[in-house]
Amino acid sequence: MNHPDPERFSGADALMLNLETPTTPMHTLKVAVLDTARRGRPVTVAELAEVLPRYLGAFPRATQRVVCAPGRTVRPFWVRENAFDITAHLDEITLPAPGGRADLDELCAELAVRQLDRSRPLWALTLVHGLEGGRQAVVIRVHHAVADGLAALNTLMAATGTAGESVRPAPVDPIVPTTPSAALTRSARRESRRLIAGLPAVVAAFWRAARHSAATDSARHIPLPLTVRRTSFNTPSGARRVCASAQIPLADVQRIAVALDTTVNGALHGIIAGAMRAELAERGDDLRHPSVTVFGVCRDLTSTRTEGNQVATAAAFMRTDIADPIERIRATADSCAATVERRKRIGFDLTESVATYSGRVGPMFRGLAAHRAPRVMNTITTANLPGPRETRWIGDIELVDWVSFALAIAPADVNLTTYSYAGVLSMGLISTPESMPDAARFLRRISESLRETRDALAASAMPLDDPVSSARDQR
Repeated sequence: MNHPDPERFSGADALMLNLETPTTPMHTLKVAVLDTARRGRPVTVAELAEVLPRYLGAFPRATQRVVCAPGRTVRPFWVRENAFDITAHLDEITLPAPGGRADLDELCAELAVRQLDRSRPLWALTLVHGLEGGRQAVVIRVHHAVADGLAALNTLMAATGTAGESVRPAPVDPIVPTTPSAALTRSARRESRRLIAGLPAVVAAFWRAARHSAATDSARHIPLPLTVRRTSFNTPSGARRVCASAQIPLADVQRIAVALDTTVNGALHGIIAGAMRAELAERGDDLRHPSVTVFGVCRDLTSTRTEGNQVATAAAFMRTDIADPIERIRATADSCAATVERRKRIGFDLTESVATYSGRVGPMFRGLAAHRAPRVMNTITTANLPGPRETRWIGDIELVDWVSFALAIAPADVNLTTYSYAGVLSMGLISTPESMPDAARFLRRISESLRETRDALAASAMPLDDPVSSARDQR
């Protein structure tokens, strides 16, 4: 019998799997708020169990599970689950009245620590009833080994349409032969030989990239690794999580970006830096030094992939040391632009190679140093992705809101994910209660920072025109 070639985890996907511990869940949450007014009846779990299998064929990871070759657990294989049971991935819950945003966020915090069963494909869906206005929500837990932010966004776009648009069914393929463990072992051995032969070239590429980075004119705008002072955002923490979500108008951030001749991404990070400054000041932290964010730079934002991790991390200064909101945004945006440009010059192949070779070393180092090292990589983790300009639909069901909660990984437990969606910037903040006791308040500080910036620009007589085509891309 012919067996399909086994598909091994990429280095980046394996890193996401190996970082998971009992106190560090590595699944993200994707939350879609549903308005079923047009169809006239709510969605049921039975309906999901019937309909979803007609479309899962478009998303191979939805029916694949993790399988290790004997004695080789660092980088497992994706193997088709022929005994796939959709009902094992579905559950439902009804929120107590009034079913507002805070109630949904509290549920997300509970789901954030409910780790996925590795004997099954690494996702689960909770249907939420009882939201105010008769709305519902679906909260999808998906392991970061399955998809990064862009892959998750592409999955949303592929599974939904514009108003009146139909999504073409894509049923799961018939049962495929099971790959024997001996075939997995042979594949792993062949790749190990290739990795050993290629190690000198990877080491040489790493040192070339390090020398090139240090020699660039923009180096002063980019923080050096492991030089960040700990703040109260980096407090030793445990297994609990807190979640909060909110929105700010995309147009407001676009106007600020145009006025200051920067990107929406740079303006947004400068606004977030204002919220961080206010938070740190209230906690009594030292404001004389800038904070640092780490965010992912996508290898190819035009890609339509719905799986995998193809991002490289980049560190930028969040100028929480600057009191003036306009100068704070300019300095933060300059750092964001410099680190993105450097990341693109270095390329992404080296990042993938290092992840492939590092195996368990990175996760082991993080576990040892997370709560002990006097210096850390970053104060906060952020992400910002451009999403659809209009709400998406599933038949006659409108997705009126889309929120993403990422990962809270020590020592930088505070993680803020932002997607543009239908004219707003939708923010999902996940953290530990030790590092961010009041996550909702921090998101309110972002709105206050946005307002402070608008007022400062108005006082300086800088124009805040409507967003126009001259605004640089938010990516």
